[in-house]
Amino acid sequence: MSKKKRTGAALAAAAATLAAGLAGAGPASAGPVTLGLDYQCTFPLLGPQPVRVELGADVPGQVGVGAVMPGIVVDSVSTVNAESTRALTALDAVTLEGSALAEATLTVPEMPDGLPVAVDSALEKTRLPASGEFTVKGRGRSPDLTFSEPGPGKITVGDLVLTLTPRTTDGGPSGLGTFESECTQDPGQNNVLAEFFVVDEDGENPTGEYAFALDGSSGIKASGETLPLTGALGAAIDGTSLTADLALGPSKTGTRIFGFLPVTVDVAFAAQGETTGTLKDGALTTTSKVVTRLPSFSVFGVIPIGGGDACRTAGPSDLTLTSETAFDPETGGALKGTYALPPLTGCGALTDVLSPSLTGPDNTINVTLTPKEAGR
Repeated sequence: MSKKKRTGAALAAAAATLAAGLAGAGPASAGPVTLGLDYQCTFPLLGPQPVRVELGADVPGQVGVGAVMPGIVVDSVSTVNAESTRALTALDAVTLEGSALAEATLTVPEMPDGLPVAVDSALEKTRLPASGEFTVKGRGRSPDLTFSEPGPGKITVGDLVLTLTPRTTDGGPSGLGTFESECTQDPGQNNVLAEFFVVDEDGENPTGEYAFALDGSSGIKASGETLPLTGALGAAIDGTSLTADLALGPSKTGTRIFGFLPVTVDVAFAAQGETTGTLKDGALTTTSKVVTRLPSFSVFGVIPIGGGDACRTAGPSDLTLTSETAFDPETGGALKGTYALPPLTGCGALTDVLSPSLTGPDNTINVTLTPKEAGR
């Protein structure tokens, strides 16, 4: 990828964060979207203060290789709290203006490790109220882009540095002069501004049979424990369609009952029918139905308290996995997803105690498929 294209792509990521010099976050699809992100911005005399940003954009869901992706227009409204208003008006400030330096990262197949960038943006001059919170509006537009490789792409946003000048009624600077305010994202937020696909409309998908080794883990929300995963996937790819046989090996995990007793759990899996999916423009999606069996529960790993041949989830889990980056069946790749574990049945007298310690929604799964052999 040329230096000019890398620079343009980087500016696209950062320009999307520039509305009011502050950025929203969350995945975007084709069409308008409204997103929000919380920051802590450090102001003179006050220290860290909360700033809420609401972002609106119209992001295309896909763009062709070599085609022009039109610039993304991003509007935002940033809300500053009443405490900041009191501090500014106490120094006779009546307006606020300035600029912002926004961090962003663009990840596409030709830049899989991401390209960090920082871009300046002018803030709209804003009149301050006598009291209460106030808002700052802004608009940013990314340049037109061209990508050279197919696959998934995403734009993430990071922290901000604001350069602000409060002004008095005569237009001169207030007692604060011009100052910088560093803004840090509150932790635990999704900072993906947009996800999209670069598609090769003239390219051909691989066709043939492939065998993969599977390795990874699942995070069980109810127990807070990790379940190691191993196995194999034999896949047949025909154009954009995929069918596969999934085999997961036995495993072990842990949990607690009554809030304090540690329990070791033997786990086995039974796939229900074929795995199906699609592979298009480097984006792999697979869907499987899997019943989880629990042959043994033992306190301290020694004293059996449940399990057996009939111990299993009451129904199959629907496992939908998607590739994290462009997936090539010749080299494999990573997939991730979330799923629910249905309640347990047939596990003995303590079934009603054991079931809630493991089952429920929002379990995570991350696996890597590595080719064992590939043939066409």
